Amino acid sequence: MPTPSCIDLEQTTAALEWQWDGSARSLAIPDPSNTAIRFTIRLDTETSNRAVFELMIPIKFKDQGSASAIYLRISPLFISSFDFSTQTDPSDALKKTFNCSTTCLDFQLDKPIAVLVPNYVNEPVTAARVRSGKILDSLRELSQVTALRIYIRDALLSLDQLVSIRDCISQRKLEPFSGPDYDISRMYSGGGAKATVLAPPVPPSYEKAASLAPPVPPPYERKRSRQDSDPPPNNLSVIWNKLRKLESMMAGAQEPATGTAKLQPELQDQVEKVPSMDQADLTQKLSAENAQLRDQVTRLENKMLALEEKYDSLEKKHEGLEKKHESLERDMLGLQETQNNANEQEDATIIAMQDDIKALGDRTDYIERGKDDEDFAKKIKEDIFNELAARVACG
Repeated sequence: MPTPSCIDLEQTTAALEWQWDGSARSLAIPDPSNTAIRFTIRLDTETSNRAVFELMIPIKFKDQGSASAIYLRISPLFISSFDFSTQTDPSDALKKTFNCSTTCLDFQLDKPIAVLVPNYVNEPVTAARVRSGKILDSLRELSQVTALRIYIRDALLSLDQLVSIRDCISQRKLEPFSGPDYDISRMYSGGGAKATVLAPPVPPSYEKAASLAPPVPPPYERKRSRQDSDPPPNNLSVIWNKLRKLESMMAGAQEPATGTAKLQPELQDQVEKVPSMDQADLTQKLSAENAQLRDQVTRLENKMLALEEKYDSLEKKHEGLEKKHESLERDMLGLQETQNNANEQEDATIIAMQDDIKALGDRTDYIERGKDDEDFAKKIKEDIFNELAARVACG
């Protein structure tokens, strides 16, 4: 049984909570959603005064479609304080992971957490889908904070063990474990890991930015409004149509300079008739369009998450069917082997019967040949007489 000075809690289900920009953030469900965030804590103060605190968050990288993970290592050298408490009623964000009371482990750090990713992942680290992208955003925040709360199931660590961890950290006598088991070059099934900095998302390139819709032009303002007897046009399309007509007239004129000179006053009058737009109305309109776009993005993200959940469900069903297929293949192989054994046994039985029949045929032929042979009959009688004489002589 683990003692307060020797703790080994391996890959237990966990959830995370931290503060970012004055609001509480949490991370409880990784990607795929059928997995869990895992927390490992080892402590040995009997022989070496060493410890390790490690989080494993499943995620899907863009560089590899299959599920992998990001590791967060909290070095005991950089833990300034540690405390613990019990929470009997988990928050709504944690109820999907814990439906019972939890133990809260509060870490105060001198330096941010170390982030480890597989060597094959290109930097900057990118996610394969929306859900993994949200997890990556959360980990980007976690890699910059110095206060972290980890939730685990209650009663996994005794009170003496928790007090022992707190005392060791307060005394600043813990160091990280060393050795092959903690070498990052052996992580990820021998592929190795590397420390990385989770950079913010890269802004779009110039080509992509240039392909976007141009910004709304500012309202046309004049220092002094012009009073005109004619009513202003309702929109700019009317003016553009008139401008096109004027340009066509200019193109067909024999005297371009004279025609242009005559059309300049009319063109200026049309442009001056453009109504000035109210800045507040424009701002309100843009805000409404922005809100609509945000709502559309939210709906699309929800649809994407629903599709990903369906994909995960189909993956589970596919795995179940593969297992059933493998089981049927094993059963078929077993039946085939049994049938082969039965066939071999049947062949051996038939061969034995054929040998018996042949032996009986030989004996029958031997008897039939000796039935009419007097010399053979005499020989049999002599053999019988000699056998009886030998038995009588032996008493």
